[in-house]
Amino acid sequence: MLRLLQIKNYALIESLELEFGQGLTVLTGETGAGKSIILDAIAMLTGSRAYTEAIRTGADSAWLAGIFDIAQLDALKDLLLEMGFDHDGTELVVAREIHRSGRNKCWVNGRLATVTALKEIGSFLVEIQGQEEHQRVLDPQQHLEMLDAAGGEEIIALRRRMEAAYGKVRSLAQERERLILDEQARLRQVDLLKFQRDEIAAANLTAGEEEELAREREILRHGEKLREAVASSYGLLQGDGAGAGSVLEGLGKALSFIQQAQRYDERLTGIFQMLESANANIQQAAWELRDYAEGLEADPQRLSQVEERLALIHRLEKKYGEGTAAILAYAEQVAAELEELLNTEIRAAEVEKELEEAALELSDLAGQLSLARQAAAEKLEGQVLKELPDLNLANARFQVKVSQIPSEEGIPYPNRDGKMRVQVTSRGVDQVEFLFSANPGQELRPLAKVASGGEASRLMLALKSILAESEDVPTLIFDEVDTGIGGSTALAVGAKLAGLARHRQVLCVTHLAQVAGAADHHLSISKEVSSGSTRVVVKPLDGEGRVEEIARMLAGDGDSEVSRQHARQLLAQRSTS
Repeated sequence: MLRLLQIKNYALIESLELEFGQGLTVLTGETGAGKSIILDAIAMLTGSRAYTEAIRTGADSAWLAGIFDIAQLDALKDLLLEMGFDHDGTELVVAREIHRSGRNKCWVNGRLATVTALKEIGSFLVEIQGQEEHQRVLDPQQHLEMLDAAGGEEIIALRRRMEAAYGKVRSLAQERERLILDEQARLRQVDLLKFQRDEIAAANLTAGEEEELAREREILRHGEKLREAVASSYGLLQGDGAGAGSVLEGLGKALSFIQQAQRYDERLTGIFQMLESANANIQQAAWELRDYAEGLEADPQRLSQVEERLALIHRLEKKYGEGTAAILAYAEQVAAELEELLNTEIRAAEVEKELEEAALELSDLAGQLSLARQAAAEKLEGQVLKELPDLNLANARFQVKVSQIPSEEGIPYPNRDGKMRVQVTSRGVDQVEFLFSANPGQELRPLAKVASGGEASRLMLALKSILAESEDVPTLIFDEVDTGIGGSTALAVGAKLAGLARHRQVLCVTHLAQVAGAADHHLSISKEVSSGSTRVVVKPLDGEGRVEEIARMLAGDGDSEVSRQHARQLLAQRSTS
């Protein structure tokens, strides 16, 4: 649960630190006092979008931090370790800084984190039921999601399988469409690929051939210069036939002198060995130069062949890629595409068969999911009807309608042998809608068409009470869940929130004294003007302070003895319930 919240320079809050306890905490105050700012700050800490406009006037940045108790959240602990965030198994510290420059930094247990990571972590910590969430109960598109959540792990597992099976059918259907090309287009493509394949094959290329030919061309082009250089070098090393004036002759004399001298000084032995080695190397070089010169021959015909071969390779490069390796790789690609096109009819038949079987499996799975939903719908109806009397809707009726939309293009239902064909999506074949009747004698009709705002809020609270038993999120936040209600209904809503808070930490923004009276903790939110600047002040209330605030909520006058007496009665009701 949320244990501590720290806010600095956010909206109208200059500096604030709040501690939260278990049970139900209410936030009260005049309209516009800043109650929603607290909820917005918690939402920011759990990954909601940040706005620079929320930074307090005169400040460069806003700071938000929260400490959460995660001792019972094993799944979150595993996620934190997987993300690389260390923890002690009991406490999680989340912080966020928002700058006017647009820079946005997040920290998880002291380490920098992305907003995406913060949002994923936040989904394990807090669920906020704001005004938009209250409207979900009126949106038929959300009814299926609520039913599946109520159905628990069985339906969640079936939905995962359904999504995978639907994806397989879609993939096979797309492959079938791709294979059933216009026949003329397919034949044109086959002709083109065959031409490209044959042209490259006729060239009989080998990888790296272009580089070898380029080197050979250089030798053939400059044969005369090579002969002159080699002959000159050979003459310098070997001299004429007698060796007169050559490098080898001089080196031989030097060897003779040093050989005689080393008899008198052994330090010359190393030098003699070096000269002896040099003599052998130079002699070997002279022989190889002679052989190289003898192998050089002018060959205009070979040069012409090399030039033609390189020209062919260059023409192919312009079409198929730079270098012989790229051309050969393209040839392999062409061969694979050609093979696929030539075997289109065979593969099309295979895909058609696979698609037929996948569609039948999808039908079976969709039927299983539909049956599970119908069972879950019956159970949810009973649970909601049990909750409604506690919310002053004792005469109301509630039904979860599960239906399918017939379609000739759909899949067999309720299984592969079904005679009926229905629409299918990745969520299955079911359309789910909540039907409602608030008063006896009125027929059940779509909830969105007949429920008032107060009735919708109470139904959402009933559903949340039911779903909370299967959810692991430890902190639930309600922003004005009591919209459109009052009197005894408000007492019922307060009691329901208090009951929900026995299993979860619940924070609630409310304008109703009856709801505030049911709370375990009470925070009063107000605005204060000082030195021309407005700031939000939050005060924990207890004792007479709480009596005074509830009296103000009842009659607008916290000093009225009648309203104060009524406030005491509400608080006394909470302590005895």
